[in-house]
Amino acid sequence: MSIMTKELARNIEQVDIDYTISRLGSMQAAEGNPLQIEIRQFGDTTAFLIQAWPDFWYGNRVLGLGPSDEGQLEAIVNFFDEQRLPFRFEIIPSQMSWPLATRLHQLGFCQGSFSAALYGSPQPHPVHPAPAVSVHKVQPDELDLFLDLYQDGFGLERLSSRDKEIVRLWPALEQAHLHFYIATINDTPAGIAVFYVKDRFGLLADAATLPGFRGYGCQTTLIHQRILQAAQQNCDLLVSFVEFGATSHKNLERAGFRIAYTKAMWWKVE
Repeated sequence: MSIMTKELARNIEQVDIDYTISRLGSMQAAEGNPLQIEIRQFGDTTAFLIQAWPDFWYGNRVLGLGPSDEGQLEAIVNFFDEQRLPFRFEIIPSQMSWPLATRLHQLGFCQGSFSAALYGSPQPHPVHPAPAVSVHKVQPDELDLFLDLYQDGFGLERLSSRDKEIVRLWPALEQAHLHFYIATINDTPAGIAVFYVKDRFGLLADAATLPGFRGYGCQTTLIHQRILQAAQQNCDLLVSFVEFGATSHKNLERAGFRIAYTKAMWWKVE
């Protein structure tokens, strides 16, 4: 596995940017842009705004900020303030500087939490999938089931028919980059996961297990399946972005991943 460098860290962060563009950009393409999504570039920094889903974790965030874009900070803040939306800056260690931190503080922001970026090899690690769990790729007639399982697994309200129609644009437009999986136990749907690949980087993205099926190895099996998929697609490296110290973090480390860096989350103090 590659030794961590500042360049590799920036490449890993670019995967997060690309995935967010893939996801929000596809939904933005819905007729009339009903979710009121905007993706705007400020120098090398990308801002993702989604008016209709203010709590959606892939929206209302700023990625790629570094010292070279310190002069863009007021424009970025105004971009969200015009819509009265709270948002966060996510900043990787190699992109932080004292002047940048000072300017963020002057604008009313403080660091509130961390998230973790992990990376690993696209070669299967000697952690065996749970024998009771089966995994298969989502078929076209299972997409609504996948979306329901996604919402249930993350403890979210199920999507309306209109919102499902919008979200379906994502796999339709990004088919070359996306793989959706459903895990079952005794033929009963139990969990889901997403795999995204671009430029020979594979992203183990969103994964969740329904509450009644946790502890049976669904996530271990879904991780294993996506590593196999990455090997089939000749990926050079795998990455994942998770809450630091959460169950997902532990599952990935058991599968051979290690921390690339932790991202600082900066929120405006109200």
